[in-house]
Amino acid sequence: MPRPRRFLPHILLAAAVLACFGWSLRGDFVWDDRPLIVENRLIRDPAALGPALTSSFWQTGDRHDRFRSFFRPLTTATYALDYFLWGLRPFGFHLTNLLLHLACCLAVFALARRETGSPAAALAGSLLFAVHPVHVESVAWISGRTDLLATLFVLLAFLARDRVAAAPAPARAVMLSVACFLLGLLAKEVAATLPLLLLAADLSAAGRLRRAAMAAWPHGVALGLYLVARHLVLGGGAEPLYHLSPAAFLGTALFVMGRYLTLVLLPVGLDAHYPYAPLRYFASPGVLVGAAMTAILLITAARLARWSRRDAFWLAWFPIALLPVFAFGSFGDVLLADRFLYLPTAGLAVLLARLIAAQLDEAAPATAGAASPWRSLLAWRPARLLPAAGVAIVVILAGLTVARAAVWRDERTLFTVMARSSPASAMVRCNLGLALYRNGDYGPAKDEFRESIRLVPSYALAHNNLAAALEREGKLEAALAEYLEALRLAPLQLESRVNAGSVLVRLGRPIEGLAILTDAVRRAPRYVPGLYALADARSRTGRPDDALARLDEALAIDPAYPNAYYLRGKILFERGERVAAAEAMRRFLSLWEEEGPFDDAARQVIAAAGSPTR
Repeated sequence: MPRPRRFLPHILLAAAVLACFGWSLRGDFVWDDRPLIVENRLIRDPAALGPALTSSFWQTGDRHDRFRSFFRPLTTATYALDYFLWGLRPFGFHLTNLLLHLACCLAVFALARRETGSPAAALAGSLLFAVHPVHVESVAWISGRTDLLATLFVLLAFLARDRVAAAPAPARAVMLSVACFLLGLLAKEVAATLPLLLLAADLSAAGRLRRAAMAAWPHGVALGLYLVARHLVLGGGAEPLYHLSPAAFLGTALFVMGRYLTLVLLPVGLDAHYPYAPLRYFASPGVLVGAAMTAILLITAARLARWSRRDAFWLAWFPIALLPVFAFGSFGDVLLADRFLYLPTAGLAVLLARLIAAQLDEAAPATAGAASPWRSLLAWRPARLLPAAGVAIVVILAGLTVARAAVWRDERTLFTVMARSSPASAMVRCNLGLALYRNGDYGPAKDEFRESIRLVPSYALAHNNLAAALEREGKLEAALAEYLEALRLAPLQLESRVNAGSVLVRLGRPIEGLAILTDAVRRAPRYVPGLYALADARSRTGRPDDALARLDEALAIDPAYPNAYYLRGKILFERGERVAAAEAMRRFLSLWEEEGPFDDAARQVIAAAGSPTR
């Protein structure tokens, strides 16, 4: 390729990514972005970065205990870097996701070009990867970054390891590959499939298991060291949502595999939540369809292996890359998700490039001597129609991607769409209520929380959120009842305990309220909302010095907690310390991102001190 045109494929890939996902730069923080980023003090405090990198991924908050068996310090570090550069402006976080997706597309292009020797075929495969609608969740959702990072480093590790034979310094290439592999593992557990992928790749080239196993041993050792470190940080594994018999596990796994294949081949009806129950009977239509599609996949791979073991390997990449979903995931809501297809579809993109190269008679020299099954399969299609068909497919997929990306622009839009497709999901209805609550629509929010409770009466978080909406409306007695019910259902849920104590104090029952709040702080001495609530209670009961001491503790843990500055300014103003109060309120305004009575009160305090509000 002439030098001026050398980077044309890269430019086209960048244009495709920007055209499909550029609108996501206007998106907000949604769903898991809040506990992982917005409410995560560890990424905002440089002094806390060390603990953040040696803790569970879900270190903050108390809503996600079931999912704390994740060790992903690299992802956390990228959130901290984004916060350092952009603060809590979601644009910067979305920009990082966009750039990571582009980097993954370029890595797929590099792999496909190496496999085919055809820039045109490699561009076609990587373009389809770039615009596929099933990748929207990973790119447009900031929390989907885990898959972007893991996939990028798996592809880079594969590229480095694949060059060992031709590299002037093979040991250095292996070390680079292992380093990329470790970074992938520190981003998400799905990277653990790389040794298996390398083993399968070597088998497709050499056909000797012992030689392939020896070649993959450095990555196996790295995986072992990672698992030891992971165990030291997290301890035991997660408790699964369902305890399934082997037959039920197999049936559900077949259904899920069939569903994933359907999402790749026909990416319509995509959803952020695919609710289903474990399938315990093989006669279930979902199991039968999944079994048929899985059988077709295996038969195709076996037949391919007779003609081209390399083609068979790239097809096998898909199920191999999905293995961690079954190994680390839990059956239920979190086993089936679009984002889990990001790494598996990279292999299919390379396979597609090989198919196109064979059709265009541009196969790489390494495979030119093998009889290609694709040539006989597609012999009926005129080669001149292939570019037009490819362009049409890319345009259609890109249109679906743009439409799907718009769903992720904010929480209200996302959960409204999810509620239409999953009206009987208590989780979805609760999250839609929370989005409405954050917009100040307390009436509709209460309706969603009540519907969530009707669907699952034991849903403690829905009771807690309903109580919060009632509290905002001034219905303190009703709010207290819901907080106490949430606490009965989930005694370890700190948020409900703190809220119940605060409401008791406001209802004129300070002894009971202070006892609950003191107990909450004793249970979790670094839980900043608990320290703030106790300080507020101390202030309301005429003990401002104790309140200020608690606020100092809270701010020592999280210097960017705005509520603590507001309460501090309020207490100091009431004591006549107007200059100090104004300083606290200025700090509050610099951190507070909502308009309302708190903003107005803070500005009044600053004005009373005779200083500008900003």
